[in-house]
Amino acid sequence: MFIHASAEYVPERVVDNEYFSALTGRPTTWFEQLTGIRQRRRAAQGENANTMAIAAVENLVRQSPDVLQGVDLIIGASYTPWDTIGTIAHVVQKHFRIHNARALYLSTACSSFIDALEVVAAYFLSGRASKAIVIAVEHNSLYSRDSDDKSGHLWGDGAAALVVTKDRSGQGIEIVDVRAVGRGDLGRGPEGIQMVPHQDGLVMLYGKDIFMHACREMVAAAQNILQGNGLDIDAVQLVIPHQANKRIIDCVTEHLKMPAERVALTIQELGNTGCASVAITYHRNWQRLARGQVGVIVTFGGGYSAGAALLRG
Repeated sequence: MFIHASAEYVPERVVDNEYFSALTGRPTTWFEQLTGIRQRRRAAQGENANTMAIAAVENLVRQSPDVLQGVDLIIGASYTPWDTIGTIAHVVQKHFRIHNARALYLSTACSSFIDALEVVAAYFLSGRASKAIVIAVEHNSLYSRDSDDKSGHLWGDGAAALVVTKDRSGQGIEIVDVRAVGRGDLGRGPEGIQMVPHQDGLVMLYGKDIFMHACREMVAAAQNILQGNGLDIDAVQLVIPHQANKRIIDCVTEHLKMPAERVALTIQELGNTGCASVAITYHRNWQRLARGQVGVIVTFGGGYSAGAALLRG
């Protein structure tokens, strides 16, 4: 299957490290040294996961007015929804009048985008769909607390939308393979990061455990998908890792022996945008893949979960 088109939406409001310095008393340099984040985007009043998803798709349509014609599968991916009944997929379907398409909501935390691509692949393989739109969106600031000393400074908001087809068209980036896996049986698993109603919102209870398993599992996911397709790391021209923390990204790419110039980054200016991070980062970097060149998207999410997609230009 192939990525036909992509677009993003990030809110206008910028929250820099000076804000968190004033809030916590820590020097502004501390936040960038710890995470690589200089600033992050935050949704305005009246914005939410549904409105940001619509905005991302509007940007997609602005690029190509006919891009939604023939879409028969809509997947909304997020762990920070506005509504779990009138979901991202359903509001996109209504807003853009996409008739008779399947509409699904999916969440595996920060791995949700990869799982969504795997669901698309399964629908294509079964013959139940032939053109899909995947919208990855996070409204982290709705659920997080800036005063949370462990993780409040990490979170950014944003969305990306990708149209995926069975045949090459548009951007023409081939998704050669996609593999997702649950890792709830490892380490702290579901306890690592939580978002429980009527409690403390989005909280990272075991950051060290998350860091350790994120490094291990993203390396393993990348190696697994490459080996499964008869490739080694030297064949990879572009790695798009989950933008959780620059130190995690560095750990993963160092273990993979991937040169820094082949690693796509958005964390400095967007922070951790959850499952939308790799989708946004793909959108900003897909043109770096020339025809025939290989790329890898790799993710790790709370719960735990992990996954990778193998791309070819």
